[in-house]
Amino acid sequence: MPYAGGALWGCVLALCLALSGCSTVVTGTAKPATGSAAPSGPIRPAQLEDLLMPSSWLAVVPDRPLVEDDMQSALFVGADPAECHGAAAFGRYPLLPTDYTGREARTQQDHLTNQHQLLEVSATYPSNFDAAGFLDSVRKTVSGCQRPVTAWGDDRRKMTVVPGTLVPSSPEVARWTTSLAGQQWICEFAVIAKANVVAEIVTCSADRSVDIQELVAKRLNKIEELLKSTA
Repeated sequence: MPYAGGALWGCVLALCLALSGCSTVVTGTAKPATGSAAPSGPIRPAQLEDLLMPSSWLAVVPDRPLVEDDMQSALFVGADPAECHGAAAFGRYPLLPTDYTGREARTQQDHLTNQHQLLEVSATYPSNFDAAGFLDSVRKTVSGCQRPVTAWGDDRRKMTVVPGTLVPSSPEVARWTTSLAGQQWICEFAVIAKANVVAEIVTCSADRSVDIQELVAKRLNKIEELLKSTA
């Protein structure tokens, strides 16, 4: 993710994105996973596009909306200790179970000097998915990683990420923040799990000016809408 300071912003673009780190950006129609042949439902892979923010719909600065941008080469794809990758970064979606039946992701930014970023991934799972159990595992991961974590992108350049403590949230949500050691850059993480869907939202900026709480509320409402439409 980018940070404050003139020329520093340009060279840190890759690093800032790494904070939330996403190595695979999928757009368009959701693709079924090859790893699970189990029945998916009630929410289907084809509905995942509804669980991502459309490009240009969100603006933190007037007349400068965030637009879709492939930031995969600039995101953290690994961490040490490895078990803290998901608490520190978004790249390669380390928190998401691998038995998904469909997955969609989108990354956006506004290309300002003081950048604002939105990173999202949503996935469907078999109908017997244990959403509460999954969120418990996420919370345990974050709580067990309350220490500096070394993270790196595709270029193998290492940076120190500091995961914060869990933020009080509703039962369907796990929230926390991360910061970069020595940098004015904060990413806010939210992982939502309900029915057979997992959605991860990460917002990054130098001043926490992207309202993740509102985005989480909208995502929960959309999941409820989809559940009612399939009832």
